[in-house]
Amino acid sequence: MEKDHIDFKRLFILMLVITLFMFAFELYTYYFSPKENPTTQVKKETPQTTLPQLMLGSTRESQKPVNVQSFDLGQYSISVALEGGKLVRIVDKKYSYDLITDTERKLNAYPLEIYTGNPDIDQKLNFSPYTLTKDGNTITMTYSDGNISLTKELTYEKGYFRLRVVSKNLPSTLYVLVGSHPKGDEFYTHSGPIVSIQDRIERIDIGNIKGREVITGDIRFAGEESRYYFKGFVGKISSVVIYRVEDNSTLTLVEANSPLIFYAGAKEYSRLKQIGLSDVIDYGTLKLLVKPLFIFMYWIYEHLHSWVFSILALTLIVRLFMFPLTYKSSLSMMKLSELAPKMQEIKERYKDDPVKMQEEIMKLYSQVGFNPMSGCLPMILQIPVFFALYKVLTITADLQLASMLWIPSLAQKDPYYILPILMGFTMIAQQFISPNPDKAQNFMMYVSSIAFTFLFANFPAGLVLYWTFNNILNIFQSYLIKEVILKDKKEKKSKKKVK
Repeated sequence: MEKDHIDFKRLFILMLVITLFMFAFELYTYYFSPKENPTTQVKKETPQTTLPQLMLGSTRESQKPVNVQSFDLGQYSISVALEGGKLVRIVDKKYSYDLITDTERKLNAYPLEIYTGNPDIDQKLNFSPYTLTKDGNTITMTYSDGNISLTKELTYEKGYFRLRVVSKNLPSTLYVLVGSHPKGDEFYTHSGPIVSIQDRIERIDIGNIKGREVITGDIRFAGEESRYYFKGFVGKISSVVIYRVEDNSTLTLVEANSPLIFYAGAKEYSRLKQIGLSDVIDYGTLKLLVKPLFIFMYWIYEHLHSWVFSILALTLIVRLFMFPLTYKSSLSMMKLSELAPKMQEIKERYKDDPVKMQEEIMKLYSQVGFNPMSGCLPMILQIPVFFALYKVLTITADLQLASMLWIPSLAQKDPYYILPILMGFTMIAQQFISPNPDKAQNFMMYVSSIAFTFLFANFPAGLVLYWTFNNILNIFQSYLIKEVILKDKKEKKSKKKVK
């Protein structure tokens, strides 16, 4: 192969290497990098009786709730078991998703259970009958045996709950159960306990928990998360206890000595930010780029009320920003086309001396101001945006409900693979509009178009939509530059020569 092909090949290989590297880095970070547990104190010396005892493996699993009352409160449909005054059903109605997990049902361990560290007392508090009253959006659950009493007051506010626990003749430190993490399609995101401590977000790997872990410190929120859902408490929390249980799950409890906000639902940014929970969204290792892009796209979504328009608006802004580079790239490719006869001449003259051939070609490049890098620079600069958008589209809960024509959810792949095929055609169309004078390079780009079609086939449809629309805008830009701007410049030059 002639030496003048090497620069282009290297650029193409570089793009593929960067793409594969960033995917590999994301996978490595999730699966193999050390999951840093919170740098907090572990209460190894604290007596067992002061910490919650979940009584797993005892009679608790067989004491299933019998008397259950259900309520519709704003965005939620909940069911409260009178035995223990706990939540046995929490449905986020917008997403038709029940935050109560199979693990919780199997272990008979539900959110809002209260623990003192004394198994005898805890047995009464979590399995004895409660009296239940409802006043507006407030549900009050009360237990009393004449000696001790416990009241749990759960008030629904806009998209979340407030929990107040009042006790009499009980230990000063009480723990309330969050439950286990909602199960779902993880897609390289964290599932399990999450704690915000001293302004750090700690996503704890379940595999690193040996039996039980106690976390103390200045905790802002704590709970259990999955890709799209969170269940936990926000407030002044000084202690969190995490138990590892079967099915590779955990049960998390938080100290409940002050009123807390209880959130159980989708990681919907508009709902999370009002209670200081927006950091529960997993922005990943590219957070510095992903978070601003996510907030910007969400801002567009809130104003246009469509994720399709939000994606299209982002694509348009990126293309406008890249227009100067695209213009230079098109200009360079036109120069390369003009150089084709001279390059062929050089190849024939120095076909037996590849080094000299390369030198002469580079001289020719410098004479006309052609930069081999300019053709690929716009695509290379888009790679960070592409990967940031990829992350945004995999963590945005709202996208589950965003549909487009035949695609039921932009968060999932196109079930009929129509959009990836359209994307492939737009990539090929770009080559027709702006072909490379070198046939070998042209062929390579056609092959890459087919390869990208297969690669994108299982990507979230929203990401494929972005790349397809990006290609369409690129075709339009190339036509505008080639047939309008540059053609107009040529005509002006020719008129000047005539004069």
